[in-house]
Amino acid sequence: CPSSASSGAALHVPSLRSFSSSASEDLVRVTLPTDTSNVAMLTLNRPPVNSLSMEMCQAISAAVKDVEDNSNVEGVVLASSNPNILSAGLDLNELYNPDTNRLPDFWNSFQQLFIDLYGSRLATVAAIEGHAPAAGCMLAICCDYRVMTDQKGRIGLNETLLGIAAPPWLGQAMVNTIGMRNAELSLSLGLLYSPQEALGIGLVDKVASADAVVSNALDEAKRWANIPAQARVASKLLTRQEYIDRLEAMRARDNEDFCSFVTSDKVQMDLGKYLEGLKKRTKSN
Repeated sequence: CPSSASSGAALHVPSLRSFSSSASEDLVRVTLPTDTSNVAMLTLNRPPVNSLSMEMCQAISAAVKDVEDNSNVEGVVLASSNPNILSAGLDLNELYNPDTNRLPDFWNSFQQLFIDLYGSRLATVAAIEGHAPAAGCMLAICCDYRVMTDQKGRIGLNETLLGIAAPPWLGQAMVNTIGMRNAELSLSLGLLYSPQEALGIGLVDKVASADAVVSNALDEAKRWANIPAQARVASKLLTRQEYIDRLEAMRARDNEDFCSFVTSDKVQMDLGKYLEGLKKRTKSN
């Protein structure tokens, strides 16, 4: 059950070494353990807010696969180079006035990212030091465990506020995480939750002081990674494989539906209004 972390707890942080994945380049920094730990770290690094372009989705997928290929690693922490935000969600430049030839490939990369992270053999822990809206929340709920700062940040699937809806497979993942009624409210109203609210509904599993989020996540990942892999992975897929298989079976149709939906006049108009409002708020700040 969810728990709140004490900010004064003494935590062991494994020694790590960085390397650049040829597939991920600088978009995702991959850090492997250098001591007896079996936990790696993936650090999202697409300034300013780690928005998910096609290349970013592909880079995260490639980084996950790179780490999975290392037989010495059983767990991974997903973190951000920007402590204020895990990811702001989908890159709206992919959606507004999109290149219609690129759009299906973009959505395919997003589907694949979900499949790769949600079904990874690794024990995955999200270190959420700030905000995680929309597809940033998707990254978090794909993980096995989520640690969030107790001092700032909001998390949730707020796509409806932009005039779009979460795809069925992502909505189902939200239902699986926080339950039917909470998911209905969350998805319909585009709710963003404070850390304590998210803890209360099970959207995150632990809150910690801002300077202890990553160390808590590393310790939690190590705990998960030390469970015998064959049992841990089998248990994970017992609850997740059905939904991965559903997405695989409907993948082409889901892509067609998304592309048709997002290119509709009404959705394009709503996205344009949102982006214009965002520009005005940016200038005023």
